[in-house]
Amino acid sequence: MNKNKDKNITILIISLVVVLLIGIIDNSNSYDEPTFGDTVVFYPQHEDDETLWAASAILQAIEQRGADNVYIVLVSYGTGIKVLKDEKYSNLSNMQKYEYREREFLDAVKQLGIKNENIILLPRINNSDVTSFQLMEKTALDFERRFDNVTHVAHTYKYDWHLQHLKNGAVIQCLYNSGKIKHALYFIKPQYEEYIPNSEKVIYESNTIQEKNKIKNACMAYKLIDENIKRDGIGYKSDHKSFEDLMIKNRSILHTPNV
Repeated sequence: MNKNKDKNITILIISLVVVLLIGIIDNSNSYDEPTFGDTVVFYPQHEDDETLWAASAILQAIEQRGADNVYIVLVSYGTGIKVLKDEKYSNLSNMQKYEYREREFLDAVKQLGIKNENIILLPRINNSDVTSFQLMEKTALDFERRFDNVTHVAHTYKYDWHLQHLKNGAVIQCLYNSGKIKHALYFIKPQYEEYIPNSEKVIYESNTIQEKNKIKNACMAYKLIDENIKRDGIGYKSDHKSFEDLMIKNRSILHTPNV
C-alpha cells in the first residue's frame, strides 16, 4: 500500500515538473516573437526626437525587419526652439531655419541606418508654416493602405510636457482606437518611465560596440558646427544633457496603446 502511495506521489511530482518545464519553454518562446510588424514607421515631431527618444528602437527595428522596411516621418519644422531665437538667425526665413535643422536630422538618421528613400519630410510638402497634424494622419493612413502589417511608432500621447509631442502621439492613438491602424507603439522620455506599468513597457537597449557607435554618431550629427556646410549644432545646444545621458545609457523606452 505504501509502495503504491509512494509511486503515485512520484508520478504526481514528475507531472508537475513537466508542466512547469512546458510553461517555461512556452514563455521563453514568446519572447522571441517580433515586436515590430513587417513595416515600421517612426514619427518624430522635431529634429533630434528620433535620436534622443527612439535611437535604440530604430536600430532594433532595422535589425528585425531590415533597412528596406523601416521609415521615418519628420512631422514639424522644429524652428520654435530657443536656440533659433538668437540674433544670429534673425535674418533667416522660417524655411532657412528649418534647413539648418534638417541637415542635422538627415545626418543623424543616416548614422542610425535609415535609407534616404525611406525618409519623409512633411515640412517639405506642407503648404503652410505651421505643423500639419492632418498631413501626419494622412501619411500614417497611406502606410496602412500600402502595407499589410505596419507598426506606427510615435511620441507618447500621455506623459510629456511638450504639447506638440502629446498631439503627435494622439494622432496615432486616435487612429488605433478607431481601428484605422492595427499596431502602434509610443516612445517616452526617461523621466516618465516610472509611470508606465511593466506590462505595457517595451525597452530597447543597445549593448554592442557597433550599436553604441551608431547612437554616438547620430548624437554627434546634432553637435557638429561647421560654417562651410551651414551646420551649427542646434540640436545639441538645445538639450545637451539628454544627448549625454543617451550616450551613457543607450536605451529607448516605449509603451503600448494601453496606457
